[in-house]
Amino acid sequence: MKIKEIDEKTFSEFASSHMLKNFYQTSEYGALMNHSDFQAMYVGGYIDDTLVAGSLILYKTISLNMKYGYAPRGFLVDYYDHELLATFTKKIKDFFFKKSFAFIKINPEITFAQVDFDEKTKVINSRNRDLIQELKELGYDKLKDNLYFESLLPKFTPVIYLPTYDISNLDEATQNNIKNDELSGLRLINGDEKDLETFYSFIDEKDNKTLNYYKAFYDSFKKSDKVDLLLVELNYETYVKYLQKQNIYENEKNEKINKEFNENPNNQDIYNQKMKSDQVMANIASEIVKANDKMNDKDLREILGAALVVKHEGRVTILIGGQNNTHEEMDVKTFLYYKIIEVYKKAGYLYFDMNGITGDYSDTNPYKDLNAFKLKFKPKVYEYIGEFDLIVNKPFHQLLWSTNQIQKEFYRPAVKK
Repeated sequence: MKIKEIDEKTFSEFASSHMLKNFYQTSEYGALMNHSDFQAMYVGGYIDDTLVAGSLILYKTISLNMKYGYAPRGFLVDYYDHELLATFTKKIKDFFFKKSFAFIKINPEITFAQVDFDEKTKVINSRNRDLIQELKELGYDKLKDNLYFESLLPKFTPVIYLPTYDISNLDEATQNNIKNDELSGLRLINGDEKDLETFYSFIDEKDNKTLNYYKAFYDSFKKSDKVDLLLVELNYETYVKYLQKQNIYENEKNEKINKEFNENPNNQDIYNQKMKSDQVMANIASEIVKANDKMNDKDLREILGAALVVKHEGRVTILIGGQNNTHEEMDVKTFLYYKIIEVYKKAGYLYFDMNGITGDYSDTNPYKDLNAFKLKFKPKVYEYIGEFDLIVNKPFHQLLWSTNQIQKEFYRPAVKK
């Protein structure tokens, strides 16, 4: 086998037909990361004149002339072909040793287990468990498994198979909320680059990703129609009509409760019903005032939520999404996710990747709400085999580790404060 640099076109043609294809291993992602402190290159492994393995490699200089590489979601190689994997690994090490690389990080999208959060169990894929040991024997350093988001990409990923998905998968309360929110005037619309600033304002966990990062992401993937910016819009005219109907219904209900209360003033249960109904009436009145104020100011529509969705080879992935909280009675985020499922199911996509949860089953999980939100859509949850460092130059790697350079580059706390 011979390893050599290849051009974007050659890599893209190879990657698009590989069994491990994913949007991280694309020329679009490489172009995006060229705008960061990484540089991108594409390598291929050839046997005779046939390209049999390849990868996007992101790299940077970390200390003096020492570099490290990162193959996001792993090399595109048949990991089950022992001879091919061993040969490719050796040749990759030789190739990058000459370029002063210390190591190359990989995190393959290969399933270690399917996780059942209700039963708090997992079914381990024995073949892929054995693959972990094989990778270790080939010189890949298996990094510590994580429960949260310590690694570069999520280890636990919820995925929905779209062709058979139905709204009845959701519990009855969630189904009703989605239907009522749609009746109230919410709808999913397409946005464009002009809406990125609004989208960014909805994101809670911005981490180190700036608005410019998302602009560059959108620009890079939009050129090949691999990204959509989807918005949840509220139509205030529809919303007011919906509120007026709700007000009539609740007013009738309130009058009946008040009559019962007048007849039984000491009945605590009726009193509680009265207080609850009074509060609902007050909330409706308040919302009508706010909606009318908006329309008086010529604001007939408002964006309440948004998500950036990547489309790649039959799979859609929510990169990130968020909402504002101006209308707390609406479950905008649930509406957003369900409508995304609905849209891409109709468009013929196969999989909806919800992009990461934690592996902690416990009630003390600091990301419990995140897990609960995504799990209520009843996805299958896959645990991948984890993160590995292929040691290319052992003395370089030891020096970088002993001087704390690697830790500074990659250490992430298990739980954010």
